[in-house]
Amino acid sequence: MIISIEAILRRLRGGHIALLIALDDHGSLRRGAQQISVSQPAATKSLHEIEAIFGAELFERSPRGIVPNELGRCAIRHARAMRATLASLRDELAAIMRGSGGTLAIGAVMGAVPVWLTPTLRALREVQPHVSVEVWEDNSTRLLAMLDERVLDLVLGRPNVSMHPETYDFIPLAIEQICFVVDGNDPLAHRPDVGLSDIAGNPWIVPQAHLPMRSLLEQIFEEADLPFPLYGTETSSTFATLSLLRAADGTVGVMPFLVAEYFAKFGLIAILPIKINKTGAPYGIATKIGATLTQPVQMFIKLCREHMALSDS
Repeated sequence: MIISIEAILRRLRGGHIALLIALDDHGSLRRGAQQISVSQPAATKSLHEIEAIFGAELFERSPRGIVPNELGRCAIRHARAMRATLASLRDELAAIMRGSGGTLAIGAVMGAVPVWLTPTLRALREVQPHVSVEVWEDNSTRLLAMLDERVLDLVLGRPNVSMHPETYDFIPLAIEQICFVVDGNDPLAHRPDVGLSDIAGNPWIVPQAHLPMRSLLEQIFEEADLPFPLYGTETSSTFATLSLLRAADGTVGVMPFLVAEYFAKFGLIAILPIKINKTGAPYGIATKIGATLTQPVQMFIKLCREHMALSDS
């Protein structure tokens, strides 16, 4: 039986990780020991320690050397991943000590990408060109879960969808307008008089049931006294929406207006002339209360605020 992660963290050493990689590189205890600059008896002892930690043999011994079994291949794969992570840690620490670098992991809902994320990252690149940035686009629920797990540093989204919105610091940025869209070559794209009742029975691409945009869409249909589409394809993916719109004439989707406007410029979609007055809760910058905000995170928030001030002026 494999021991707990806490016990593995206490007992597994860097030398163990290096040995696993060396044994995989050479298939020999002698040459593996030479690679990490230890004696063969010391390498043999370390291998026994590794196998004792995981409670299983990881290599098959033979006169020609040693070969990893299935468990060994699994351990080696993760050993290489740990080495890569440590190399990344070293490089990041070195960059920070030089007064540059660092990392920034951002989650953003679809509507925030063209309006807030893109211009702010462009400004960040100008003032901190060595920062490594990771971007996740998803719905607020999943992004906030990643923020809770410290996978993300901040989220451009809606903390009100969380069961515990009070656990986030929140800077509102915008209230999202939505619109109905079709493929740019769809016959509906050229109708100036189309109304919601005309398309209610069409194939629809709709957000998943737990998302704020879905609730908003349901309210729009209810107030228009129209039945909600029964067999809509549910997705929060921008690319999937664009692809599905193209797949069949008459397919209708719902998007944030500014996102739709961006794609409409290139003729990929057309925005239907149906005015939607209802809006959802604002989205903005969410960070975890009590979390230490690194310098890149603070700079991103500062630049985002400056962009907001320019937009309001």
